[in-house]
Amino acid sequence: MKKMTIVLAFAVVLIAAAFVGCKNTKGQILDGPDMVRDSTNYPAKESVESTEAAGAQATTETAVDMLDIKEMPKTAVKQKDSYSQYAVYINEDRPSSGENELDGIKSVWLADESAGKAIKVCVTNPMAEPQWEKMTDKDANAVSVPLTQIAAADKAMIIPGDAVKLIVEGCPDGRNIWTYIIDPVKGTALQLPSSEGVQNLDKEKKEIIASTYGYDDDGRYSVSKVYSFEGKFLRDTGEKERE
Repeated sequence: MKKMTIVLAFAVVLIAAAFVGCKNTKGQILDGPDMVRDSTNYPAKESVESTEAAGAQATTETAVDMLDIKEMPKTAVKQKDSYSQYAVYINEDRPSSGENELDGIKSVWLADESAGKAIKVCVTNPMAEPQWEKMTDKDANAVSVPLTQIAAADKAMIIPGDAVKLIVEGCPDGRNIWTYIIDPVKGTALQLPSSEGVQNLDKEKKEIIASTYGYDDDGRYSVSKVYSFEGKFLRDTGEKERE
């Protein structure tokens, strides 16, 4: 028991060191422009191909800012998921203006509530380009996307065992749930092929179980797929489920 306590204490120290060390780590934390459809002020589309080619170096141009937790918006909503002293928040920066109008914009925050520090992880982009055509194979892996291409953030959770790695999900098109694995320390994001969201996170196996829908001669079905915490496809689980 004493040995286990020492190991757990050491793990917490390592996580805390990684979080505090963010200040000197390269990443891409965005404040978000005044995002308006068809506005010339909107950020130019980034090449996903170049991001994939550059790998982890694709989003390492701007230093990660560690902020005082008091700088986080008062309206930010704490998500149910937490890990040790870490918690993730979502703030509605700009509400949607209605059907067929401007989409809302949200920001995602990761907070070390014990240290009183926070990281602004990303700001959603209503004009983010879908990557579905790159993930059509049944055994497709997650695809690298810039942090400027996070389409929506309806909920967020901390990946078990890794306090500085998040899963962010949203439904920007009214049909598909877009799921991202985000590492705010490295400034990287991956979009999972899943179209129905995460069903479960297996901490012991370090696996993500996500659901995807498809169509065959009998109509629409759902199938669960398993991915690693790094977004690599591992296997299908079970039979097709019908609505």
